[in-house]
Parts: sequence; C-alpha cells; structure tokens
Amino acid sequence: MKSACLVLAILVITASAQKTKKAPDVQVLEVKCNRSEEKLALDGKLKVTGEKPLKGLVLEFDFLSASGDVLTTQKMEVADDTMHRDDETPFHCETRNPPGSIRFKIKAYDAAERELRVGNEGPFTIE
Repeated sequence: MKSACLVLAILVITASAQKTKKAPDVQVLEVKCNRSEEKLALDGKLKVTGEKPLKGLVLEFDFLSASGDVLTTQKMEVADDTMHRDDETPFHCETRNPPGSIRFKIKAYDAAERELRVGNEGPFTIE
C-alpha cells in the first residue's frame, strides 16, 4: 500500500513538472559550425516563438570540451530592433578556435540581458 502511494505521488509530481515547463522564446531552426586552423564560423537561423515581442536579441555560444566543461564563451548581437512571434533571422559569427572545443551550446538574451528560453539549444558538434 505504501509503495502504491509513493508511485502515485511520483506520477503526480512528474505530471505537474511537465505542465509547468514553458515554451521556448526562441527556436534554433538550423546551425552549423565549421573549423579552420584559427577560426570557427557559425551560421544558422532562429525563429521567435514566444508570445511577447523581443527587444533586441543576443546569442551566447558556450564552447565545450569532450567532458562537457565550458572552455570559453562568445556573445554576439543578432538584432537590435524589436522581433515578433514567427519572425526569423539568420546569424553569422566568427570567433577564435578555442583549443579542445568539440561542441557548443546556444543561449539567448534580450537587449535588457534577460535570459530567454531556447528551443534546440544543443549541444551541437563543431565540424
């Protein structure tokens, strides 16, 4: 009987946690990262999926080691104007090639430096 109550409690907690998860503000539609000897070139496309307009959009790329540790972070401004739901924007960024980096994750912020929820944030492989 106690185990049945425990299982029921776990199911209720899991279900409520899934309901409270909010939809992303920004969705990564595509992204590619190519490595040359000294540089990384990142290209991709984002879509605004949140209900509220975004005033400015800044991306942060966390470059990761094989063990998942963040080696370095690079920020870039994608848009300084207001973006609305379903707006899409491409991005291109070049940065130094961080030694030992094999993957990267993407974070996003608005102009007021409020962190946004990102759909399909990675990690992505560096080619």
